[in-house]
Amino acid sequence: MRYMMKQKLFCWGDDFTIKDEAGTDRFFVDGKAFSLGKQLSFQDMQGQELAFIRQKLLAWGPTQ
Repeated sequence: MRYMMKQKLFCWGDDFTIKDEAGTDRFFVDGKAFSLGKQLSFQDMQGQELAFIRQKLLAWGPTQ
């Protein structure tokens, strides 16, 4: 299955949808607009959170 992401250049936060090959919305990505570091919540179309990614701003050593 191939998915397509399209993010708008000028939007409030980093909100966008992920579509499948047929052009149907499959996932929603909710980016937090006012936070320290980027925070993205990957959700299904019913609004249930599947994954959460948070950018770490400071680290003492190498992190992955």
